[in-house]
Amino acid sequence: MPPAGYAPPERLILAEDRCTVRFLAEQDGESRDFDFMKFALARPLREAFARAFAAHTGPAGQVKSVGAAFNSFRQLGYFIDTLTAEARPPACPAELRPRHLDAFALKKADLATAGMVIGLLRSLLVNMEGLTPEFTAKCSGWVPSRRERLQSRGSYSAREEKAILDIARSTVRRAARRIRGSRDLLQRWRDGRIAKADHPRTWEYCTILDSVERMGEVPRNAAGKQTAWWVARHGHGTVTSLTSALHLTQAEACAITVLLVRMTGENGSTIITAPAAHHRPDGGAGPLATVQVDLSKPRRGRCSYMTAAFSDLPTWASAPRKDVELSTRDELHTPFGLYMLAWELTASARRITGSDRLLVYWVSRAGGTNVSKDTGNKHRHKPGRGFRDRLPDAAVGAWGAALGLVADEVGGDEAGRPVALPLIVGTGRMRVTHSAREQKPVAHTPRTLADTYLRRDRTSTREYQQLVADVLEKEVIKAQTVGGLRRLDETDLAEAIRDPEKTAKRFGVTPAMMRLLVARDADTVLAACTDPLASDHSPHGEPCRASFLKCLDCGCARAMPHHLPVQIAARDLIAERRTQVTALRWAERFAFPFQQLEDLLEKAGARAVERARDAITDADRELVRRLLEGELDQR
Repeated sequence: MPPAGYAPPERLILAEDRCTVRFLAEQDGESRDFDFMKFALARPLREAFARAFAAHTGPAGQVKSVGAAFNSFRQLGYFIDTLTAEARPPACPAELRPRHLDAFALKKADLATAGMVIGLLRSLLVNMEGLTPEFTAKCSGWVPSRRERLQSRGSYSAREEKAILDIARSTVRRAARRIRGSRDLLQRWRDGRIAKADHPRTWEYCTILDSVERMGEVPRNAAGKQTAWWVARHGHGTVTSLTSALHLTQAEACAITVLLVRMTGENGSTIITAPAAHHRPDGGAGPLATVQVDLSKPRRGRCSYMTAAFSDLPTWASAPRKDVELSTRDELHTPFGLYMLAWELTASARRITGSDRLLVYWVSRAGGTNVSKDTGNKHRHKPGRGFRDRLPDAAVGAWGAALGLVADEVGGDEAGRPVALPLIVGTGRMRVTHSAREQKPVAHTPRTLADTYLRRDRTSTREYQQLVADVLEKEVIKAQTVGGLRRLDETDLAEAIRDPEKTAKRFGVTPAMMRLLVARDADTVLAACTDPLASDHSPHGEPCRASFLKCLDCGCARAMPHHLPVQIAARDLIAERRTQVTALRWAERFAFPFQQLEDLLEKAGARAVERARDAITDADRELVRRLLEGELDQR
């Protein structure tokens, strides 16, 4: 809690000659002032926009970073340009009309990101006070559908992905060998195992490395200047080569970022700002090495903070198995291994700068955000060499362009001849690739995964649709081949009560078990079990631990008339899941039980199904929900 007498910082500054919103970044405390006096608007409307922007970017708003705040201010500026272009611009919020929004949308219609831009403006405008009901209603439903993704936004093909990841891993491996080798050499020097008399040049080189490791720079002369000329004269390399001997370069930080995005599915900005602080829930003793990291995704507003678990498993493995030993090849093929490697390689850079972020690297020149080695404070756009703890927005793209990779997509010149296109490397495309390959939502809902990342990904749409069709066909054929679950109807039940031995023989159970079936003492969820030690899905003689959905595909299961209501509820909820998970996941997990339930309902008859549907209770629906959520599975 804040100390006594704490007053929040002033964010909205209004005076006769001032109309400014001060934004404070949530993570690093960086601030920026946005001047609304630059807009040629009537004062009531200018102040209304400023108040709305302050609410949008304030503590309870959706914007958490300076870049996102600047983008919101820029889009608001474009909307204000639309207003001021009129012969009689509006003078207050009540004079804003739906046609103003239509005019802005028309200007943005050619952008691939039109839907995102207009949605951003809408989320800002709803904070304004004094709007008309018509304008408010227009804000709630006027976002156009997004255009098809461009080549730069689709997922990578398997060849493109492999080319990028191979180079990224090679880059990080070289960095690890270089930094670990330099640290080992330096430690031997510090331990006195390198004598000056025996190895004068190596000893001199290690004195320079010692300064680089402790202070982040080569030794200085009496005037306080770095002695780069002396270092070069003695053949020890440049300041850049000496500093990068113990610290990551920007290119290597880009490579680590791309790899982590592919293996975790997190946003590039989330990985770039990932903290070095972490928790080891396994206590460092295994059996499955895991690290928990608190990440931030500012666009999610109040839900921006999340804890991610990076495990020592390759991305294709969903869970460890005792009977299978998974090979991770090396630390660069698992989220845990890569995170811990980055944490190791940047340890001294964090100590020098005081930064709390995972990726701290050194650049020889250019602008960006420098980190002071004394205070850890950031200074934007300070030129010159030094340490950075945040990659610039264009860094990954520039690194990828320097690789000279070629895309699978082929373009054409003015004469119609095919021309190879450069492969655009970006964290956005890599995250889409993760979604397409892994089919699992990360920091978003299954619906967002299906509608935003998969359905709009032109690169894998055809391939994905064919895969889903193949799985569905396979599951339907399997259901038809296996045959339906053996069921007792009302006639069979009446006979079982009169003559349990005869009915038991007909249904392949003992008379004692038939009495249990009639008494409902052998019920599971969708059927009854005649022998839990002889399941088709567990070793013979051991208690069955399979999901109760597997009862639909087990020789020990028998369906009774009183199971029909819960079977109908299960069939309906499974059908509803089609809109809640990806098509492939539904096909793999639910296509077979859905087909089996359809077969059971068809055999029961339409009239019996109609009567049973009226008998479904809330308890039946809750039981089915728990079944599909896995809450009834034995761990």
